[in-house]
Amino acid sequence: MNQIVINIDDFQSRAAIIEDGKVVEILVEREEEGRINGSIYKGKVANVLPGMESAFVNIGLEKNGFLYVNDLREFEEKYLDGILNSNRPIEDILTVGDEVVVQILNEPRGNKGARVTTHFTIPGKYLVLMPNNDHIAISKKIKDEEERERLENIFKDIKPANMGVIIRTAAYGKSEFHFEREIEYLVKKWEDIEKKIKGAKIGEVLYKDNGIVTTVLRDIFSNDIDELIVDNEEVYWEIIDYVNAFSEKTLKTKIKLYRDSDEKEIFDLYGISEEIDKALNEVVWLECGGYLVIQKTEALISIDVNTGKNTGSYNLEETVVNTNVEAAREIPRQLRLRNFGGIIIIDFIDMRVEEDKVRVIEELEKNLQKDRIKNNIVHFTDLGLVEMTRKRTGKPLAYYYQELCPYCNGTGKVKSQDALVHELIKEIKLSSDDRDISKIKVVLSKRIKDSFTEVYFDIMREYLKNKGKSIELEIGTNNDTQYEIILVK
Repeated sequence: MNQIVINIDDFQSRAAIIEDGKVVEILVEREEEGRINGSIYKGKVANVLPGMESAFVNIGLEKNGFLYVNDLREFEEKYLDGILNSNRPIEDILTVGDEVVVQILNEPRGNKGARVTTHFTIPGKYLVLMPNNDHIAISKKIKDEEERERLENIFKDIKPANMGVIIRTAAYGKSEFHFEREIEYLVKKWEDIEKKIKGAKIGEVLYKDNGIVTTVLRDIFSNDIDELIVDNEEVYWEIIDYVNAFSEKTLKTKIKLYRDSDEKEIFDLYGISEEIDKALNEVVWLECGGYLVIQKTEALISIDVNTGKNTGSYNLEETVVNTNVEAAREIPRQLRLRNFGGIIIIDFIDMRVEEDKVRVIEELEKNLQKDRIKNNIVHFTDLGLVEMTRKRTGKPLAYYYQELCPYCNGTGKVKSQDALVHELIKEIKLSSDDRDISKIKVVLSKRIKDSFTEVYFDIMREYLKNKGKSIELEIGTNNDTQYEIILVK
């Protein structure tokens, strides 16, 4: 069964996509921050970098947005009195202080600001309006040539002049009536944006992409979904209204309101909270007994496949292939669940037979096709690694549920006990040079105290005694990575 489960409270809105009983995707929107992907801002050029063919644009966020010259062309032609199909360098198009309207392409991540563009897109359920383009594109997921031709002919007649459209997968089999109604709605949205541009202040949001509930209804809720369950009555009626306006009326029968008066919270009832906890771990166990180790770095996502407890029943090669095939099914789900994007390197267990490699890649490709986010398998490298990419959209799941450890700063490592003790000795010696103190008091954990007293306490006590000072140890914390030195006069 395929389900969508939506949880709404005062703190956040969350949606979970369940396919064949497994949670495959989690969407989160916190009230205090919201999503900015797809939002359109009025900005001001803060810096132009000719050597990088780009500019930094102040859009009112903590970090300036990053605009490549190729993402500027269409805005130049329409709003900056540029020459059609200009190949001018960016320093001839923009100068510091120029006002420019941009759309968020990729949200800020790490130390990087948002990637912005002037290739504006306004998405609907069946199509995406491109106000600055004048061509028709069709989703690659629509493979039927007759259907592609039918859709293209329809949109040649109804497409607004000097505007383009991307025909989405959901348009398959739909009538011209659906498209005309949506084009009218999206064009009105764009006209409202254009009216705001002139009078808007720098950093002002001219257009905000829809919240989670509307995104789910627009991009995910379809006849392939068996039921949509929401735990908020107000949102339930909003969903009914949206379906009445933009979707097939038959979808209304799939929408259900969940009341948790004396039952579990909805994410607990459907096992989603447990899946979120698992998705925050590096290790993922497979049903066969093998496991994955998934690690995120600044540059890429690495996934290592291991046989683990899977000892097989026939021979090693078969055990390896079976583990790899199951991993090829699970990896796409984990990428969707964790919302990982960018470069992904998969280290499958080494296989000797070429046919086995092909089988694993085919399984990986088949399961990646279920992902609504664009992805691409590059190839098997000479080292036996699979290189692939997945488009970055929004923030990883861990962003909403984890933060850097204040002690290790995200390294996953802390100083060893020996290193801490030697550091403590060094600080005690430095502190003992202060002539105005008579005693050094150290507040520390029992574990550090035990390590310190086992070898060094008597030595340090004698050292301080020769300087006319004493030392006192006090257990005052359970933190094995920190201690405090108090100087007593």
